[in-house]
Amino acid sequence: MIKVEIACNHFLSCQNAGQGGAHRIELFENLAEGGCTPSAGMIQKVNKLPIPIYVMIRPRGGNFSYTNDEVDIMLQDIAFCKATGVAGIVLGCLTSTGEVDKKINKKLLEAWSNGPATFHRAIDRTDDVMKASKIIVDLGFERILSSGGANGVMDGLEVLKKMQKMLGNEIVIMPGAGVTAGNAKYILETTGCSEIHTTCKNNVPSLSNNLNKNFHDEVSISDRLEIKKLMKNVKHL
Repeated sequence: MIKVEIACNHFLSCQNAGQGGAHRIELFENLAEGGCTPSAGMIQKVNKLPIPIYVMIRPRGGNFSYTNDEVDIMLQDIAFCKATGVAGIVLGCLTSTGEVDKKINKKLLEAWSNGPATFHRAIDRTDDVMKASKIIVDLGFERILSSGGANGVMDGLEVLKKMQKMLGNEIVIMPGAGVTAGNAKYILETTGCSEIHTTCKNNVPSLSNNLNKNFHDEVSISDRLEIKKLMKNVKHL
């Protein structure tokens, strides 16, 4: 069975993910920089919804090489997620030379008691995605979220297909970055993967009583109908 994960940075998106029939939520904030750790209140609130959540563990935007202080922050966030009882976490740490940081990733996974964890698109910043994938498997991650080393998933399909063929029996390979209701089926058929990651988002006007007409705020919300459409398109794969 195909599983669909919705990346959410808004509580309404999380509600829509569940109502749209998705199997899991990746919860984060700071969409503009690829996602960071959400607030404690958001984690607790979303964790009460009837859908599993995987929480992003990332203290800031930018690169994926972290200082000792930043690792301490990540450890505290993992401890909170553990105490809250979330289903899983999402993380990925690289060395200053752009390789998978075995030491730090191992330390974070041990803090999580080696529970369910996804290695996120930090892998796409490495210069050898296949080599990085094998290291991630050995570290004990449950899943890899990747665009095949490309900026968007449609340009990384051949690499994702290779990852799935070589490692699909050892770890879940989950395509992401540019997945839509319209292309999800093609991506899954082409790569042979059994999970997929998307936002299904629309930018909508932010409801407010702002009287200053110089500002036109928008917010990105995962669309329930788009999620349902995607679910229908991949249902029989």
